[in-house]
Amino acid sequence: MLRLPEADAPPAPRVGGLLAAYVVVHAILILHGLGLTLAALIVNAHPSLGGLDEPKPWSHIAFYVATNVVLAVYSAVLIRLILARRRSAIVHNGIWAILTVVFLVTWHVLGMKSQIGVVVDSLPGLVGTLYLARSSRVKKTLVTRRVS
Repeated sequence: MLRLPEADAPPAPRVGGLLAAYVVVHAILILHGLGLTLAALIVNAHPSLGGLDEPKPWSHIAFYVATNVVLAVYSAVLIRLILARRRSAIVHNGIWAILTVVFLVTWHVLGMKSQIGVVVDSLPGLVGTLYLARSSRVKKTLVTRRVS
């Protein structure tokens, strides 16, 4: 059951500003991740397209595809939570950021991601987590809570 803000409380701000920009970033990250997933499949089938001498093991590609799909689906869930102004988006964003870093480091260990790629691709989740966790405006915007 959803609990809405109290009737006498001032209305919550709309999703705007940096929070709206963060939603757009997540939408772009979904497209980016799915594009990289498709590219990984194509390059592994034809390694010369990616400047490789031989393909990566298909188990690595399967893991990469599966984890990219997990991140894309979780990003879509996160966007839905933010647009529904659910307070749980703050916690779920932290979980998404942790999963992102774990997957990035794992991809690096498997030889599928550079060190600089791990650092750069970790930034949106880490910066977003700090912003959502510390912003008073976000806490005023994400007001809907679930009650038992």
